[in-house]
Amino acid sequence: MQTQTLYLSKPPPLTLHPAAVYLSALAPGSRPTMEQALNSIASLLTNGECDAMTLNWASLRYQHTAAIRTALMRRFAPATANKMLCALRRVLLEALRLDLISANDYAKAVDFKSVQGKKNLRGRALKSDEIAALMQVCVEDSAPQGARDAALIAILRGAGLRRAETVNLNLSDFSASIGRLERRSSRRY
Repeated sequence: MQTQTLYLSKPPPLTLHPAAVYLSALAPGSRPTMEQALNSIASLLTNGECDAMTLNWASLRYQHTAAIRTALMRRFAPATANKMLCALRRVLLEALRLDLISANDYAKAVDFKSVQGKKNLRGRALKSDEIAALMQVCVEDSAPQGARDAALIAILRGAGLRRAETVNLNLSDFSASIGRLERRSSRRY
């Protein structure tokens, strides 16, 4: 892969740099993660010689992005690779918006699939003695969080609700006088 055209000979103003424009539009909490992703991609393309601010993103073509996808797929879990590919697509979109790349070159450069992977379910079903031990810890906790956590475990275990259903419960779903919890089926989870 030729890298001479990938280096910026002179850094443009930040308002015209696709990576800088993309990063500035992100929430402060997302910015470091996506900047790190872009730095990794730039380093990957240039054997460690460029970072997000010194790579000429507008010079990327399909051969570059396809190679990036393959390398990320080999090095990272699918979710991480896809997050990094999302950042790449967004920087290329900013390059298009800034008129630094043609619509045709942009369309070709972003024409790659997301990384697919088998998603293993997290966690496992707890045994009865494990649930009892958790409940005991909650009972021994004199802070309000102890009672809260015990109630949450009881609702999850006793009512058989999924996490999403549980977090969407309202106080009005519980009838203290008859001890009944009513899950409304009209809600979207």
